[in-house]
Amino acid sequence: MYTEFLSKIPDAATYEKVPQEKINNIEKEFYSLFNAELPKDYIGLLHYTNGLSYDGHSICGVYDSDFLIDRPRKKSMDILRFNSNFRALTDITDYILLGKSSIDYIVYNIQEMRFQIISNGVMECFGTFDSFLELLYAFFEVEK
Repeated sequence: MYTEFLSKIPDAATYEKVPQEKINNIEKEFYSLFNAELPKDYIGLLHYTNGLSYDGHSICGVYDSDFLIDRPRKKSMDILRFNSNFRALTDITDYILLGKSSIDYIVYNIQEMRFQIISNGVMECFGTFDSFLELLYAFFEVEK
C-alpha cells in the first residue's frame, strides 16, 4: 500500500520500520492516554517506516531513547509526545495529530473518521481525505 508512495521520496526521508510488538504497545499506550485508537492507516505506515521527514514536512513516528540519541530533534515528533503536548496546550480533543509542516497539522478527525490537513493557527481545514495514503500524496505534493 505505501511502497509506491515511499519510492517517490528520498530514502533519507524514511526510517527503519517499527516491530509489531512495539506497534501493539504504542496502540495500547495511546488509547490509555487519550481514549482514542490510532487510525489503522497510520499504523500501516509504521510497518514501512517509523515516521517521515521530507522538505519541511514530518509525519510522527514511535521514537524511543535509542533512536533519539542520533536524532534528538525528532523527540517532538513522537506520536505520544506530540499529542500530549498539543492537548496540554489546547482544549482540542477532536483530532489525533499525525504530523506537521510549518503551517499545517496532519490529523485524523475522530468524529468524522477522516484524515485532514488543517492550519496550525485557526484550525481551518484545507483538505479532507478518506485514506492516510491520499493525504500523504497531497501533503508531500507527490504525484500518483
